[in-house]
Amino acid sequence: MASSNSTAERSGLHRIGGAAVAILLALGALALSWYVGWLQRAALLEDIELKARQELDLYVSHLEGQLDRFAYLPPLLGDDFRLQSLLIAPNNRAQQDQVNRFLAHVNRIAGSLDVYLMDAGGVTVAASNWQDEPTFVGRNFGFRPYFKEAMQGRPGSYYALGTTSGRRGYYFSYPVGDAGKPLGVVVVKIDIDTLENAWRNKGTDLIVTDPDGVIFVSTRPEWRYRTLRPMSADAIARIRASRRYPDTELAPLHYQEVRHLPSGARELRIGTPGGAGYIGRAAEMPEAGWRVELLVSQQVVAPQVWQTRLLTLSLLMLFATAGWLYAGRRRRMREREAERRAAMQEALVELEHRVARRTVDLTEANRLLRQEVDDHERTRDELIQAAKLAALGQMAAGINHELNQPLAAMRTYADNARTYLARENLEQAGWNLQQISELTLRMAQISGQLKVFSRKASGQRIRVSLRACLDGAVRILRTRIDGAGVNLVIEIVGDDLFIAADMVQLEQILVNLIGNACDALADRVEKEIRVRARSEAGLVRLQVTDSGPGIAAEHLDRIFDPFFTTSDSGLGLGLSISHTIAQRLGGTLTVANAAGGGAAFSLTLVAWKEAT
Repeated sequence: MASSNSTAERSGLHRIGGAAVAILLALGALALSWYVGWLQRAALLEDIELKARQELDLYVSHLEGQLDRFAYLPPLLGDDFRLQSLLIAPNNRAQQDQVNRFLAHVNRIAGSLDVYLMDAGGVTVAASNWQDEPTFVGRNFGFRPYFKEAMQGRPGSYYALGTTSGRRGYYFSYPVGDAGKPLGVVVVKIDIDTLENAWRNKGTDLIVTDPDGVIFVSTRPEWRYRTLRPMSADAIARIRASRRYPDTELAPLHYQEVRHLPSGARELRIGTPGGAGYIGRAAEMPEAGWRVELLVSQQVVAPQVWQTRLLTLSLLMLFATAGWLYAGRRRRMREREAERRAAMQEALVELEHRVARRTVDLTEANRLLRQEVDDHERTRDELIQAAKLAALGQMAAGINHELNQPLAAMRTYADNARTYLARENLEQAGWNLQQISELTLRMAQISGQLKVFSRKASGQRIRVSLRACLDGAVRILRTRIDGAGVNLVIEIVGDDLFIAADMVQLEQILVNLIGNACDALADRVEKEIRVRARSEAGLVRLQVTDSGPGIAAEHLDRIFDPFFTTSDSGLGLGLSISHTIAQRLGGTLTVANAAGGGAAFSLTLVAWKEAT
C-alpha cells in the first residue's frame, strides 16, 4: 500500500513538473518573440531614419537652390537707373509707367510672385502688379523687417504672409542708390506654395519653421501657422507688429520628443499626447534662418513588428510541437529498445563467443594477406628489374658491336705503338697510347650507363634532370636508333626541366617508350621519333610521338595490360611496367593515336618544387 501511494505521489509530482516546464517554455517563447519584434523594430527605424536623412538632404538642396535662383535679382535691380530716377522724381507719371512695365516684365521672366519699388518712407511707388486689383502701388510696407534692413544699407530677406494678397511669400530686398543713404528699396517676392507642393505625395511629411518656431511650410495644412512650443507674449506681440502672420492664431502644436536616436534623428509624437509617431530628421538653413524637418511616419513599423512577433511565436510553437512529438517517439523507442535489449542479451553473449573464434581466424587470414601483399610487391619489383634486364638482352648485340669497334682500334693502336717504340719514335708511340686511353674511357662510359640502368631503383623521389635522363636513355638506345635509321628529335621548352622522381625508374620509362617507337618504325620508309617536353601548372608533360602506323582502336584499352603485345618478339611487360612506374612516381602515362598518324604516348609527372 505504501508503494502504491509512493508511485501516485511520483506521478503527481511528474505531472506538476511537466506543467511547470510547459509554462516556463511558453513564457520563454513569448519573451523571445517579443525580443525578435524589438530587433525588427530597431532595424525598421534605422531604415526609416536613413530614408529621412536622404530625402531631407534632397529637399534642403532643392530649397536652397530655389532661393539662390532669385537672390541675385534685387541687387541687379537696385543699380538700375530707371528705378533711381523714379525715386528722385516720384511724381513723374511717364517714368512711373515705364518702371511699372519694366518690373512686370522682369517678374514674368524671372518667375517670381511680385516685384515692387518703395521710397525711403516705405510707400510703394511702382510694382509689377500695378494693373491688378488690389495693387501694391501706394501701400506702405515700412513696417516690414526686410524694408528696415535694406534702408540700413544691407540686403534683407524675410518670410511672411502678404498683407495685401494674403499669399505666403519669401521676400528679398536691396537698397536702391547709395548704400550709405538709400533712395528706396526694391523687393522681389517669390511663391512658397510651389516649394511646398513639390514635396506632397512622397510618403513623408515636411515642416519648415522660422526662427520663432512657427511652422509656415507644411505638407499637412492643419499644422500650418502652429508653433512647436508655447510662445511668450512678447514674441507674439513682435510678430503681430510686423504683420508676419496676420489673422493667424499661432497656437502651439503638440510636438513631443520621445527619445533621441544614436544617428542624430529623433522619435516624435505630433498632434496629440498619444498622436502618431514619427522619425524626425532636421537641418538648419542659416542664411534664410529656417529649420527644415522631414517626418517619416512609424505607422508601417507596428504591423510589421507584430507580424514578426506572431511569426516567431508560431515557429516556436511549431518547433515545440515537433519537439514534443519527437520526445514521445523517442520515449516509445526507448521502451521498445529496453524490451529488445533483454531479448538480445543472451544472443549477445553467444555472439561474443563467435566473434572471439572468428577473430582468431581473421587474424591468421590478415597475416597471410599481408604476406601475399608483400610477395606481390616483391614480384612487381622483380618484374620491373626483369624488364630492364630483358631490354639489356635486346641491346646486347648492339652493345657488342659498340665495344668490338674500340677493341679492334685498340689492337691496331697497340701494334703501332710497339712499332714506334722499336724505332724510338716516342712522340708517335705516345699519341697511339693516348688514343688507346680515350677508347677505354668510351668503353667505360658504355658499360657504366648499362650498369646504372641495370641496377634496382631506390624508389626515393629526388630532383631529377629530364635532359640528363633523356641523354642516358639515348646513349643506351643509340645502337638501336642508328641501326634502324631513325631520326630522333628532342624538344625541351626551356634550358631544362626538373622532376620529382627516381632517376633510374624515369630512365627505364624513357628507354621503353623510345625503344617501342623504334620497333614500330621497322617497316616504315619515313622513320622519325619526336620527343617534346614542357612545364605546365606544376607538372612536366612529355610526349613521345612516332611516324609509325599507330595502334589499332581495339588495342588502345589493353595496351598497358601485362603480357599484352602486338610484337612476335616482345613479352608485353615494357609498357605495363612503365605505366606502373609512372603511377608510383605520382604521375600518369596515357596513349592515343596522333592526328598525323603514329602513336603518341603522354607522360605527366610532378615538377620539382624548390624549397622556399
